[in-house]
Amino acid sequence: MKRTVLLLLVSVCFINKIAGQTDSLINELKKQKKDTIKVQRLNKLAWKYRRVDSICRIFAEEARIISDSLKYKKGYSTSLMRLGLLESKKNNYKNAEEYYLLSLNIEEKINNLYGIVRAKVQLAKIYRSQGLYDKGLRYANESIIACNELGNQKLMATIYNTIGSMYSSMNLLGKSIEAYKKGLAIREKLGNDKQTAKSYLDIGILYNLLKKYEKGLECLNKSLKLNKSVSNFSELSKVYNSLGVNYFKRKKIDSAITYYKKSLNLKKKYALSNQESLINNIGVAYEHKKKLHLSIDYYKKSIKLSNSSKNELQLLDSYYNLGRVLRKQKKYKQALIYLERSLFFSKKYKKDIVRLEILITIAETYEQLREFKNASIFNEKHIVLRDSVDNIFKEAQMIDSRYEDEIKKNELLKKDKEIAQERILRVLEQNEKKNTLLISLIVGIILLTILFFLSFKIYKTKKAKELSDKNRKLEVQKNIELIKKQELKSIKAMINGQENERNRIAQDLHDRLGSMLSMVKLHYNSIEGSLDKLKEENRMHYNKANSLLDEACVAVREISHDMISGVLTKFGLIAALEDLQKTLEGTSTLQIEFLNYGFDNRLDNSLEMELYSIVQEIIHNIIKHAEAEEVSVQLIKNKEFINLMVIDNGVGFDPTKIGESNGIGIKGIQSRVDSLNGELLIDSGKGNGTTITINIPVS
Repeated sequence: MKRTVLLLLVSVCFINKIAGQTDSLINELKKQKKDTIKVQRLNKLAWKYRRVDSICRIFAEEARIISDSLKYKKGYSTSLMRLGLLESKKNNYKNAEEYYLLSLNIEEKINNLYGIVRAKVQLAKIYRSQGLYDKGLRYANESIIACNELGNQKLMATIYNTIGSMYSSMNLLGKSIEAYKKGLAIREKLGNDKQTAKSYLDIGILYNLLKKYEKGLECLNKSLKLNKSVSNFSELSKVYNSLGVNYFKRKKIDSAITYYKKSLNLKKKYALSNQESLINNIGVAYEHKKKLHLSIDYYKKSIKLSNSSKNELQLLDSYYNLGRVLRKQKKYKQALIYLERSLFFSKKYKKDIVRLEILITIAETYEQLREFKNASIFNEKHIVLRDSVDNIFKEAQMIDSRYEDEIKKNELLKKDKEIAQERILRVLEQNEKKNTLLISLIVGIILLTILFFLSFKIYKTKKAKELSDKNRKLEVQKNIELIKKQELKSIKAMINGQENERNRIAQDLHDRLGSMLSMVKLHYNSIEGSLDKLKEENRMHYNKANSLLDEACVAVREISHDMISGVLTKFGLIAALEDLQKTLEGTSTLQIEFLNYGFDNRLDNSLEMELYSIVQEIIHNIIKHAEAEEVSVQLIKNKEFINLMVIDNGVGFDPTKIGESNGIGIKGIQSRVDSLNGELLIDSGKGNGTTITINIPVS
């Protein structure tokens, strides 16, 4: 009684202390600006106080509200995960599932791989708790794939443990132990003592189930040592419980009760969950000591706590144990009520090993009631299930043996390797003095040979480089000459076009503007003949002459326009660039790709000439300096801009050093682009080729 009061006082003091700290934190947070930093802090506090439902919920809800107002999806998703954890701990799996699925949906939308894995792992855990193992395994296996991409080994180990737990619940014990040991290997490699202790605990529990009690005890003692070193009292209580089970199975009942009570004391001291499991186990121990009334009290306490916490898996065990004790007391009808309830949960959660015991107990109870038909039905069910369970045990033992054999084989190989290395070292030590001179001589010869070959290779490489440079210079010169020839060809064609235009202009001036001017002359002559007599008529002639002169001006403009249109018709930009491409593709060293889009209509003649000159200058620079084999020229026109992009696979250069160069190539291109109100961008680096992008406004 005194101890209970003391524990109550300690709990009250602890809660008051936390409440005081929480009030202080809440007041401090109220002053903080509502931004993403505050959301992150609230989520961290929610995680820190996750074992205190009311406090954790305050922080998580506040984080969710602020994140929603800020449209901060990552913070909103994390707050949902915190709320889902609280619901999961209270066994409100439907609510937890809604929170986790909503979080997963957000994380997938923002493509946050870590958040996706986190949500899927939690979904796998709650589906495992509900006995929905197929759904749980689907999410867990998807998490493994994502975890590989993420490279998070710690999280991957947690997922393997979850998978192992589900396989264990599905009675696939071979697959279960395989998954657990994969998780253990990762955790030992990471040096994570806390998580390694958990893996040893899970494997120890599985060995207890497989009746390999010595192996189970070994794993549980390792877990015990590690949990003590990291002061993990929650896991320590589970280890004590599993040690109790191990000792119980080996008929060491008093030792089992000692460990059960150690576990229960820790759970009470730190207000840990699942006390009903320990109370049930203590009841089993007292039952074995034939203290049936005492064991019934413990089973009923366990059932009450299990109903309160909605722990259906524990109800399965406690109902079965209570039914079994009542049968021992020959209260067969009452016993069947609890045994039937236990059978229901064993089917729901697919606990075939436990169900096997329940079925035979029910069959025997019906026999004692002399209801042989029912006894026969349950006995047949037991036989069918027993064959299945036997296969499960055999498969698990085979996988475990194979795993152990593989470990032993690796250890033997390691030892053989070490022995071989020791022998080699001994031989080397014995022959070291005898072989020193010989080895020195051999090393000297090898070094001289290497030196000779290196010198020869350097000489050969130098000569090859000189020849390559010479050939490259010749090819560059050849390409430059081709460009010059192309320029001369273009200039010649332009001059011919201009000459034709001059002839046409001369003809138009003679036929159209000349005749008009002749009429003007006649009118002026008529005015001179009768200027004094007919002043009004002279004024009319004068006006007519003015009108004809205006027409002459219009004609001159039309002739000028026709002249420009004629040149553009004959020397279009696209045709000229295609002609340049064909000319340069005659060489063996440079391949030119020319792409154009949007040039259904012609550009202004002066703009076309400038663009052609820019392309010529860029290709000239590529041939001269870039050592390129391939060039891509892309010319695209839209409503607002003309985009020119020239890409080569040459040696590249440092664009920041353009100003230090004495050459005028790039500077000339920049000048032309500036005159067109355009923009020049150069993306290059040594060994990475060069991309020149030019944007010129259409207007």
